[in-house]
Amino acid sequence: MTKRNRWILLLWVAAAISVVAMAIACPAGWDIAPCWTAIQSVSHGASPYADGIADLKAYHDLPSHAAGDHPPKIFWYSPLTIPLLHMLALFPGWLLGTLFWCAMVAAFLLQLRAGYQMASERERRWLIFLLPFVAFFPGLVGDIAIVSGNVAYILYGLILLAAFPGWKRNQWSWFYIAVIFASIFKSPMLTLLAFPILVGRRQWVAAGITGATGCLLFAIQPLLWPAQFKEFQSAAHLVFDWTRDFGFGPPGVIGELLWKMHKPYSLATTVAYVVWAVGLGTLLLVTSRRVRRNPSLRELWIPVAFLCTILLNPRVKPYDNAALTVPMLLIAWRALQMAQQQLVHRRANRARLLGSAQLHPVPVEDRSVWAPLLAGSCVFIALNAFNNIPWSDGISVELIFLLCILSAGIWSLWSAEIASPGEPNSQPFFTKQAASSRVSLTTGGENGPSR
Repeated sequence: MTKRNRWILLLWVAAAISVVAMAIACPAGWDIAPCWTAIQSVSHGASPYADGIADLKAYHDLPSHAAGDHPPKIFWYSPLTIPLLHMLALFPGWLLGTLFWCAMVAAFLLQLRAGYQMASERERRWLIFLLPFVAFFPGLVGDIAIVSGNVAYILYGLILLAAFPGWKRNQWSWFYIAVIFASIFKSPMLTLLAFPILVGRRQWVAAGITGATGCLLFAIQPLLWPAQFKEFQSAAHLVFDWTRDFGFGPPGVIGELLWKMHKPYSLATTVAYVVWAVGLGTLLLVTSRRVRRNPSLRELWIPVAFLCTILLNPRVKPYDNAALTVPMLLIAWRALQMAQQQLVHRRANRARLLGSAQLHPVPVEDRSVWAPLLAGSCVFIALNAFNNIPWSDGISVELIFLLCILSAGIWSLWSAEIASPGEPNSQPFFTKQAASSRVSLTTGGENGPSR
């Protein structure tokens, strides 16, 4: 085993030990607990929704709550999951728990694999050392969501596994199946159908049919389980009314603000989501046209497109952010590197225009690595430190990160040099600029003497 591989193995062992210690020290599995309670409810012939609503009302009716106390988590997946609960009730709890946590680990590794595949060969040299720590920073913000046991980790693992042949070979069939399966648990995941439209070819019809199928599966549930569906709606309303579980997307931030002000939030969040989705969707479609005309931008585009499809979700949570961590790292790195190289290139051009007699060589390769790394690290540390300040509770650092990196990704795509579609060696702007800057800075220009 090489020294590099030994370091990678050591980092993975340290990360695994840290996750286990975190699971022991913290109240782990808070999102899987209501699912286990629901399995027990259906095994006794009761309603998982009614039991959860009763627990939440009992908590709400208490005269006072201890500091740091939180409302109980309740089961509020759609009634289409009830047959699955009946099937799972046939197995012992220890077996279900073992299989579930094994699936969580496997799905998390699939998320990392998908993000790793979005990176270039050069980026993978440093990314491989950061992958073990992604678990602790979903969306680049420190959080213990990895030990929550939320089924979204498994769903995103399946979706990203199926997305890989989609963006590589335009084969999206398994992706559509995975999204339909995920929508049974979390219907807002249907917004991920925008991903093949943005990065694939001729996927409008297939994505539309898949979306219509997902909506139909949701629409028939009041007919198949009328009583359970009413209870499901009541549970969903209580989750927002009593636990303010809006998420940290733009509509969620507005909803939480109105909730704190004791104002009605339903209409406002709906309007906010429509405005946000239309604006973001329009920007994405315009940008995707630019990428289709210039295949050299595709490497930059894939992580940006995936980030935006998750931002189309009306309720973004830390477990959604977890799937975005590696793509966000790549977007930030590429944007910072491009900005650095543009500055170096402009400096070289300005020096030539001024007729500089002596242009000292600048180590472009070193600067293009360390300057973006330093800038990004300072922002990362500052925002995470701010997130831990008690009076920052009303400010969504997660949303700040998402919007900043979204802006950086869009800027990168629109600042990149447009290569001719027929050019055999088309490549992104930041790669070509690095080469041209090295020539300019070491030779004193195209016709300057070598120094």
